[in-house]
Amino acid sequence: MLKRLATSLVGVALALSLGQAQTPPLRDLVNHRVTAHVVGIIDGDTVDVVIPPARRIRVRLHGTDSPERDEPFYQQALVFTRVMMFSRDVTVLGKDVDVYGRLVARITVDGKDASETLIAAGLGCTFRRYVSDPALEAARSRAEAEHLGFWASGSRLPACVAREAHFRSTTASQPVTAAVIGNVSSKLYHLTTCPNANCKNCTRKFSSRDEADKAGFKPARDCIHE
Repeated sequence: MLKRLATSLVGVALALSLGQAQTPPLRDLVNHRVTAHVVGIIDGDTVDVVIPPARRIRVRLHGTDSPERDEPFYQQALVFTRVMMFSRDVTVLGKDVDVYGRLVARITVDGKDASETLIAAGLGCTFRRYVSDPALEAARSRAEAEHLGFWASGSRLPACVAREAHFRSTTASQPVTAAVIGNVSSKLYHLTTCPNANCKNCTRKFSSRDEADKAGFKPARDCIHE
């Protein structure tokens, strides 16, 4: 009896391990574009999607930072994202996998970039710590100029506004003269503030992006946008 039970448990463990081995990591979605169906809204910048036939993953919107729970405009941002994409088919372009195991991605809904749309409504900050993107910067400027969302006069500001201001002069919006780190294996270069700037092969330092370009390196698209 005990022998049969032990054999059965080994079989279950083996089946589980094989199932896990057959489940592809989120890394396989980085730099790939897929169609998905939105099945859950976690907050303004995080959603759950299902990639056909039945792969459910959590996605963090790339380039934007929305109010956290218990902060001003948290509920408005959540509702806005729900109206924008819940139960909709969307296009997901993977950029990275964050420390929480979420796919960081740009999501397109009806031809519109979700990150840009959220920021343009005044319900998301630009995530300057990791991303430099002129389209997102322009959306942010429009929202502030038009006093939309939390940029409305007299509104209490969520914490992302202070975080954005902190990184405004030191993050991915640095000029081309800022130092960059080159990955000698992939031939990609990162700003020193990019999340992948400390990779094991990131050993070549350039005094500027121009210098890196001339050496045959290319910008890492997960963090640097032209």
